[in-house]
Amino acid sequence: MATQQSLQPAYILHSRPYSDSSLILELLTPEFGRIGCVARGARRDKQRRQQSLQPFSPLLVSLLGRGELKTLGPVENAGSALWLKGRAVYAGLYANELLVRLLPVGEAQYELFACYQGLLEALAQLDGSRAEQLEAPLRRFELQLLSELGSCPQLSHCALSQEPVTADTDYRLEHETGFVPVYRERNGRQVVGEFPGADLLALERALQSGEFAPALLAPAKRLTRLLLGPLLGDKPLQSRELFRQVYHNNDR
Repeated sequence: MATQQSLQPAYILHSRPYSDSSLILELLTPEFGRIGCVARGARRDKQRRQQSLQPFSPLLVSLLGRGELKTLGPVENAGSALWLKGRAVYAGLYANELLVRLLPVGEAQYELFACYQGLLEALAQLDGSRAEQLEAPLRRFELQLLSELGSCPQLSHCALSQEPVTADTDYRLEHETGFVPVYRERNGRQVVGEFPGADLLALERALQSGEFAPALLAPAKRLTRLLLGPLLGDKPLQSRELFRQVYHNNDR
């Protein structure tokens, strides 16, 4: 990748100390997707760190160097920081952790960058007092992320026939294939990986419109957990564990 000096939009996903005075930052940018850089002297310059190098703040950054780990050049604020409150803070940290763990380095993410901005704007409107407030924006973002990664099968088409899903048929998620119809005796019980066709069709419409009806939140959460599980592996999400420690429950 050639040296890059022009300013471009970015958000900080994660930071960690580096040497005595610097930070290593994980950024989300439209052009390069997830990319790492060294912010030299940032630990000494407390004013710069407090004013600019914060999560959820829209930035304009320049990235210098040809290697995979860039050097952070001039930084400008690209707008007011989105102040997340209460439980919404942990929802933002959860989204950041998903991006750090799942996004490849150096691949353009124009659509996902816009989706992330939309998530932060939605979270900033919440008072963060109830976990239920987080469900719709998080489920929408998770499905958008999975779609951009190519890890969300078509919700509205049967993987076997390539015909549209029918509302009165149940479908089973097969990770390497997609949704396949389930044939069972009348009144047979659904298992975890099975979904009514009506739910899949409604989820497809919700993903396109961005509006998740309350009745869709439970199947959406079940679906995203099934799809994210193989991608994340056995390593726990730190943001989820921190949320549980702070609020003493499992409501996200």
